[in-house]
Amino acid sequence: MVECDQKRFGAGVLLGSLSPVESMRQGPLGKKSRTLRNAMNEISKPDSGVSEFPDSSQSRHITRIFYGMGGVTAGMVSVGLGMFVLVYYSRVLGLSAGLVGTALAIALIFDAISDPLVGYASDKFRSRWGRRHPFMYFACLPISVLVYFLWNPPLESLNDQSLFIYLICVTITLRLLLTCFEVPSIALNPELTDDYDERTHLANYRVCASWIAMTILSFLLYGYWLSDTPEYPDGLLNIAGYQQMGLVSAIAVLAAMLVCAIGLHSKIPDFKRPVQKHTWTVGGTLRGLKSAYSEPALTPLLLAGILIAVGFAIQGSLQAYFYSYFWELSTASISGLMVAWGLGVLFGFFTTSFLSRGRDKRSVALWMLGALAFEEICFPGLRVIGLFPSSESALYYPLIFVISIFQMTVYLVLMAMLASMMADVAEKRELASGDREEGTLYSAQMLISKISGSLGIWISGLILEFVDFPTAVDAIEVTPETARSLVIVAICVFLIFYPLALFCLSRFRIDRAEHESDLDQLRNR
Repeated sequence: MVECDQKRFGAGVLLGSLSPVESMRQGPLGKKSRTLRNAMNEISKPDSGVSEFPDSSQSRHITRIFYGMGGVTAGMVSVGLGMFVLVYYSRVLGLSAGLVGTALAIALIFDAISDPLVGYASDKFRSRWGRRHPFMYFACLPISVLVYFLWNPPLESLNDQSLFIYLICVTITLRLLLTCFEVPSIALNPELTDDYDERTHLANYRVCASWIAMTILSFLLYGYWLSDTPEYPDGLLNIAGYQQMGLVSAIAVLAAMLVCAIGLHSKIPDFKRPVQKHTWTVGGTLRGLKSAYSEPALTPLLLAGILIAVGFAIQGSLQAYFYSYFWELSTASISGLMVAWGLGVLFGFFTTSFLSRGRDKRSVALWMLGALAFEEICFPGLRVIGLFPSSESALYYPLIFVISIFQMTVYLVLMAMLASMMADVAEKRELASGDREEGTLYSAQMLISKISGSLGIWISGLILEFVDFPTAVDAIEVTPETARSLVIVAICVFLIFYPLALFCLSRFRIDRAEHESDLDQLRNR
């Protein structure tokens, strides 16, 4: 990797010296570098060049892996915060479910506010370690420690009130620090390469790494740490399982973050830098955010992202209801679908790589969004009207298994394409503002994803109330008619959100030719 960087980037400065021939060569940023100190000093200077990606196939794959590892932390933490914190703190530790929900909601509000602020700060930050890495290094160890203590609170010194305050403090701090790592590390995509297709590969590695981490941790939770035992017939009540998960997760996320940050550290001299020094003021920050978010190229991507996030949040929130009451699957059958999700991640990875070759991202994203809408509308609809194989059929469960693989595959391809499309907005934004604002752009995507996800969960609750879905009852008391009504209403909602998302996404104008035009304009400045 070092040899590759010497050939392409002039990164032999990392070894302290260059040969006479190499010392006369300019790097892709148009700077002559002789020593590590000189390279680091250059980081604080203005730059208007366009970065390149190393030609070496080995170097490209290594860089993709380093970048992808940054997604492991988000995947593992999201499993805990999204699926198990409520159960752990309410049913195991005895805290009121309402108080747990309140604590998580408060943390989410702080998280949403911090996304654009951290993104903007990482765009304007100046240091010998670049713009992004100081934030990433700062967050690594505290995130690991907080992940551990989230699942290992000092119970002997906490009552219900203090446990509630403890949960608020831990989750707020954890989400803020996750933002400090996530936003800057994701924003490295357009800095690592200006290649139209390579950006998709980077996004693909990160999305898949996140879902692989989620799948592995879910397997461990259900199959090992929280499995049913004679001591705990209901494995979800096993406090030791959560504590073990906390320890393993803390070690895993720390390792993943360090691999990502340290692995990409050698690229710092070649990253884009702020054009000019930034004076920190509240008004200036708000004006900068408003300017970036009003970028015309960004608008259709954000609107489509909102609609997609709401739709998928509804599907995810109601999925347990669909599986148990509409598809009439047992718990064992549902857990078996986790294998399908794992296969979907694998297929999604290779499908993204294949579809990205020579194709425009918008076209691929539109096809994947259409396929996702088809899956979530058509297959349940067929069962509603009696055209899907019956539950007694030998084809019933295998067909659901295949559908689950298909769903995960198209979803991952769609997410990778949207992330790569966001990277292409960076040059368009630079042409308009004269500065690089990748962090701000990606923070907008993360912000709307979180807000829209919360909106989708809220809509799911309204749907359950609308169909008068039973609460606090055994599954046998949920009638087939009620289950069908739930699915019909959900399908009607999907028929609103997904066509609108398709329309918004179709208005995205940065294709391969437009991207090359933007790069040419930047080079000629």
